[in-house]
Amino acid sequence: MNGIEESGEKFKILDRIPIGICLLREDFVVIYWNRCLEKWTNMPKQKIVGANITTYFPHLSQPKYVSRLQEIFAGGSSIIFSSQVHKHLIPAYLPDGKLRVQYTTVTAEPAPDGSYYALLSIQDVTKLTQRVHDYRTMRDRALAEVQERQQAEAALQQTNDQLQAVLDAVPGLVSWISSDLKYIGVNEHLCTTFNQPAENFLGKELGFLESSFAFANFMTSFMCSSQKADHQVIDAKIKGNIKKYLIAAQKYQQGQAAVAVGIDITEQKQAEQQLKTSLREKEVLLKEIHHRVKNNLQVISSLLKLQSEYIKDREVISLFSDSYNRVRSMALIHEKLYQSQGLAQIDAADYIKSLVYNLVSSHTPISQGIDLDIQVEPIFFDLDTAIPCGLIINELICNTLKYAFPDRSRGKIYIRLTVLKNQFVLLEVADNGIGLPADFDIEMSETLGLQLVNNLTNQLDGNIEVDWQCGTFFRITFPLRGNVSQVPSPV
Repeated sequence: MNGIEESGEKFKILDRIPIGICLLREDFVVIYWNRCLEKWTNMPKQKIVGANITTYFPHLSQPKYVSRLQEIFAGGSSIIFSSQVHKHLIPAYLPDGKLRVQYTTVTAEPAPDGSYYALLSIQDVTKLTQRVHDYRTMRDRALAEVQERQQAEAALQQTNDQLQAVLDAVPGLVSWISSDLKYIGVNEHLCTTFNQPAENFLGKELGFLESSFAFANFMTSFMCSSQKADHQVIDAKIKGNIKKYLIAAQKYQQGQAAVAVGIDITEQKQAEQQLKTSLREKEVLLKEIHHRVKNNLQVISSLLKLQSEYIKDREVISLFSDSYNRVRSMALIHEKLYQSQGLAQIDAADYIKSLVYNLVSSHTPISQGIDLDIQVEPIFFDLDTAIPCGLIINELICNTLKYAFPDRSRGKIYIRLTVLKNQFVLLEVADNGIGLPADFDIEMSETLGLQLVNNLTNQLDGNIEVDWQCGTFFRITFPLRGNVSQVPSPV
């Protein structure tokens, strides 16, 4: 026989009483577990004796229980965990998941070593609690019914008075309308607005005031419809001025009556109209700005074109032509923004196709044998993305047209723009021309165009990959920023 069994041996007589008895050591180890508890919990003493009770009854590890048990282990006076005379009995879940209500007292029991055990006496009062609860429920229901009968008239009057007071404080026109389209009630604000006492409205047909014909028409249509609620903005003549009111109507009493609330929105409508006017003015101004920038860039490109006609050096002419194309690519952006509805975003597919076709047409007869394959997903760029992206395409296409097909044989240029995982934009520009030198390194390139491509990619926080094993292939990825989207942003 081990120490725990010896400690619990003297309590065996408690197996015969119909009360659950449990003995705990100060480390919460179970020393004794009587037959009544075995029956209630379906847990044999061989399983729980010697184990920590919180393993099977975790609610006892809550601070409110632990602190009180510590007082018992210190030799304190008896305590009650729950009381059947208290309306808030403490529930406990058994290991099988059943919820029971227990009346538990805890007493300090001297231990052989001079310390104290906690002796828990547990009575299952679940059924008693339920009967008490049922009795109280029936009692409360009966009392409530009596009180309702006694107070119904007073409560109804009080409710009506409170409702009337609230609605009188509402800064809107409130009225109750019967199914035959007559007033059955109005609030103070409506009376003040039309300078009429409340009794002048009661029983009168809608529209008896000449200024409320629009309201009468709306309510007539509403009461004849199957709708339970509706709203409409109407004009009403108030003290010689035309006001705009938002009327919201709601049916009640199975559609036999309705309440209507009118809110004066005259100032809001005026402010809305002013805002729309201001917005239209700003749209016109922004269009004009894009138009002028486009015109100025076109003037610059034209000057470059004219100046190049006086130059004989082919290399210098090429430099002027490159600058001309760069300026035209930026001018095209402002032209597209000027033509767009949003004025803040540009359709990438439309822009890239226009840009590439313009570049190809400007490089005749070189480009006559070139096939174009342009695949651009629906995506909309802002100005900060469209300009560097357009310049990158401009440089790569110009380089292809000038160097990829030296014998002017037939060739193909491939352009693809797509979105990857809603996170990155992928731009691919490729050709099936002669390719690049074996030791090509774009970061070490001394040509202005490729330096510009590298710098513009960095400006987009992007990454560039180059493959020249079969023709030339540029792959550029950059983050999909918040102002770049697959659908146009609203104005």
